[in-house]
Amino acid sequence: MKNNSKKISILSIILFITIVTLISSISNMISPNLLIISKYFGFGGNTTPLGVLTFSFTILTGIAMLIFGFLADKIIRKWIVFIGTIIFSIFSFVTIFIPSGLTGYFLFFLLTIMTGIGYGALIPCIFSLMGDIVSQEDRSKGFSFFSISSLIGMVVGTGLATFLGSIDWRISYSIIGIAGFISALLFIFFREPSRAGRDYSYMLEKDAVEYTYRINFSDLKVIFKKKANVWLIINFVDTIPTGIILFLLFAYMEDYHGISSDVTLIYLILILLATLIGTIIFGFIGDKQFKKGSKKARVKLALLGNIIPIPFIFIALIIPFRAPDLIPGILIWLILFMIGLFINGAVNGNWYATVVDLNLPEHRGTVLATSNCFDIIGRAIGPLIGSIFADTFGFVYGMMISIFFWIFIPFFWIAVLKNIVPEMEATEKIFAERLESLIKK
Repeated sequence: MKNNSKKISILSIILFITIVTLISSISNMISPNLLIISKYFGFGGNTTPLGVLTFSFTILTGIAMLIFGFLADKIIRKWIVFIGTIIFSIFSFVTIFIPSGLTGYFLFFLLTIMTGIGYGALIPCIFSLMGDIVSQEDRSKGFSFFSISSLIGMVVGTGLATFLGSIDWRISYSIIGIAGFISALLFIFFREPSRAGRDYSYMLEKDAVEYTYRINFSDLKVIFKKKANVWLIINFVDTIPTGIILFLLFAYMEDYHGISSDVTLIYLILILLATLIGTIIFGFIGDKQFKKGSKKARVKLALLGNIIPIPFIFIALIIPFRAPDLIPGILIWLILFMIGLFINGAVNGNWYATVVDLNLPEHRGTVLATSNCFDIIGRAIGPLIGSIFADTFGFVYGMMISIFFWIFIPFFWIAVLKNIVPEMEATEKIFAERLESLIKK
């Protein structure tokens, strides 16, 4: 019975990763074809309209996350995920029919906005479900795999967009739409887990008792009273640098270094692979330290994961080289980026695990949704600022502005480190009292 439950959990996590990968890939399909899409809609290579589009997509995604994050703590999450997947699949698929010119741009704008609503519905619900499926001692590892699905989505999205862009940039959207629809059908067979979580649900099942606590509007005071929660939520600055870099990378490499988008994709895949490996390794380290009794371990790793990469990325961006004379410049650039983003991988799984550790089951979807809403502000600001600087001063300055924001990231984690232990222990105490009360009923 135990092995069967473990197999179901693994299959569920694989399905979660698949869905998040698909929805993440959509938000990474513009960058490889930035200039192609700009010309398709009649903007002659001007990137600002697509920066505005990306800004609008991410802002609406954040608003949708707030709404569906609260609903995820209130109602059955399975059907929210199902509907959200159907929404992004349909609107992604019909992108293939978008015409060129200004009319096409407005249609693409509308479809992208609708896809953002699907995105916003999915993320907090899947996060909440993951918190119930993964045990407390394995959370950094479990959420490492959850977070790398976004990285895999970058590879899938940029890969499809790069290789199909020369044929028709719209095809990649339709492929993701079809794959998303299939994933939605598979999700029908998913079974909603107990909100008590994997560590404690057996205590309730033994007595046929359900964890009945659900969020109310009055709980928002409890959530935002926790200082660590507040600092985790408002830490949106960390998404601005990556938003800038990913949005401008292909155009920057072509304009400044003379490297084509298909070659840039190879370098990006290697960089993302380093991030993926770092995410998994530091996820294991975070769990190992947590099991040893260090409740600050996950936060410390996230803090270091934000500080150490700064000099590596800064140096990489100022190295001058241009095709065909790429060696040794491109190798140094690649190694610095890979080291920096490998270490930055320490943030991903440990950040998600910290949010779960800090909050009651019926609050997790709302907290993640609020955090992601702020993150999305950062992702929206990133491409917008990057495109404005790139159009005004050139792609090098557009990329370099990312370092300015990166320097501020560590200050948000210091406050989390200070407050995490007492607030986590208070949450554990309330949760234990609730379980005991439910079992006695």
